[in-house]
Amino acid sequence: MKKLKRIPILLFLSLTLVATSTSQDGGQICVMSFEDRNGNGSFDEDEAPVTQGVAVNLQSADGITLATKLLEASSYAVPGLLCLEDLPRGEYRLLLTSAQYQATTGSVFSALVAPGSAPLRLDFGLTSLAPVAADEPQSSTFQLTAEQLQSLRSMGIGLLASMLIGFVMFLLGWLSYSLLFRRRLKKLRAAQLHRPPNSPPDPSGGATTQQLGMALAIQTPTVPARFEPGAGSPALFADDDTNPNPVA
Repeated sequence: MKKLKRIPILLFLSLTLVATSTSQDGGQICVMSFEDRNGNGSFDEDEAPVTQGVAVNLQSADGITLATKLLEASSYAVPGLLCLEDLPRGEYRLLLTSAQYQATTGSVFSALVAPGSAPLRLDFGLTSLAPVAADEPQSSTFQLTAEQLQSLRSMGIGLLASMLIGFVMFLLGWLSYSLLFRRRLKKLRAAQLHRPPNSPPDPSGGATTQQLGMALAIQTPTVPARFEPGAGSPALFADDDTNPNPVA
């Protein structure tokens, strides 16, 4: 089974060699991408080819980019091969990159192409990139600085002091009410309970002079003026003979 994996690659290289021998006009460079499981940088029989995720940048000896190809667009991507064909005689530089894998071999190669020579194969070993650890969720714990803690302590102390002062004032007010007004109110209620029903209110018990006057006005009946016949009025009957003070 291990030897069967190399058959497509060897067959392709053989066909390429035949095609090159019949054409003396250009050379050929092939890049073999494989999964380097043991990390030794060499293509072993039990290692599978990489079929995508590799880019080849072909440059001249002066650093001028001549072509850029992707492995998945190659006609021989299944065995992991990407070939640059019909290259004129000269020296070239190849830059191999991959966003999905990490290289276990060099990623910059130099190659000399001569028309009629065998295709040059470059082995590019790759390993899978380590999975990126997910960012840990940030802690939701709210931490205060020393200045903020000091401010909170000051605010708490001020609030407690305000509550204590309010409680003391309430206590003083209640004591004042109990000592002064409550005793007087008890005396007034006791005096009202022991007073006869028809007796006028005692001025010393708390009733004012105005209240006593109103009570006497209510108790004293009003007697209407009595009119006697023959009694004249100087204002209404000025010429009446019966008036004891006739008007001259």
